[in-house]
Amino acid sequence: MIDSSLFGITLPAGTYSVGDVVQLNLKDGPGVVRSGRGSAMLKRAVGGFLSEKSTGLTFWKIHVKNSDWIDDIQVLTTSLGDATTLDQHSGAVRIGNNTDLTPNSSWEVWAECIMGGTTTTANSLFALIDIDYPQVSSIIDPDALKGIPASLDYTFSSGNIVAPDINAATWQTVNIDILKAGYQYALQEIATFTGSTGGGPRGFVKISNAAGMGGLSRIVPVSSAPAAIKQTIQYASLLVKGPMDLSVMLFNDTTATTTILVLLDFVKRRM
Repeated sequence: MIDSSLFGITLPAGTYSVGDVVQLNLKDGPGVVRSGRGSAMLKRAVGGFLSEKSTGLTFWKIHVKNSDWIDDIQVLTTSLGDATTLDQHSGAVRIGNNTDLTPNSSWEVWAECIMGGTTTTANSLFALIDIDYPQVSSIIDPDALKGIPASLDYTFSSGNIVAPDINAATWQTVNIDILKAGYQYALQEIATFTGSTGGGPRGFVKISNAAGMGGLSRIVPVSSAPAAIKQTIQYASLLVKGPMDLSVMLFNDTTATTTILVLLDFVKRRM
């Protein structure tokens, strides 16, 4: 089962030069590898920025380092709204190679400017780290699971699209019970669509507090552009009927209160 840690930093308007370094701070999830969950393996790290507005663009490479490592891993920032950002082999994604992680080892995340400039609007950098805890039961590859495809959705009728300021942003959370009795569900993909104008909002969807998740939380990066590649979901927990928390945190250059459709693709099988 995947557990996610989200790091971020807001870059205020200003002048940034090649070689400048900023620290990304923990936004959500654990800052250390959880203890008491058995073995832990790194699955991937994803990094990028939240606004495509030309007045806020600078480019960075994000470094992710575990306290046990000598070398860090790096990703190149691109917009989370780009169509191919979440492809497994884009410059924004680094596969974790199932490397074993030590419980209570910590993460350090920082960004180094590789193309600077003077900005007049703010932007934000993010890094998302996914760790698998194999002793919490999950489906390794939901796409390969033989079962019944099922798409379930939820609409936030007054969803908040916020400015690209990850420091100030908060989750919008609802408790839902949308799974059917008598089945087990494994998540395959998440898509979002909003009624907002001014480009496709982008950000994060979080699933937490569901039976079968063992107290872990999964954060999935999303783009509201229907044609964009969705993140490949691996190591999905088997969910059953019951309440769970569904949270969204979406960003755009134009803020809005609008509908946010969250489309959850599952494969299900009878219990």
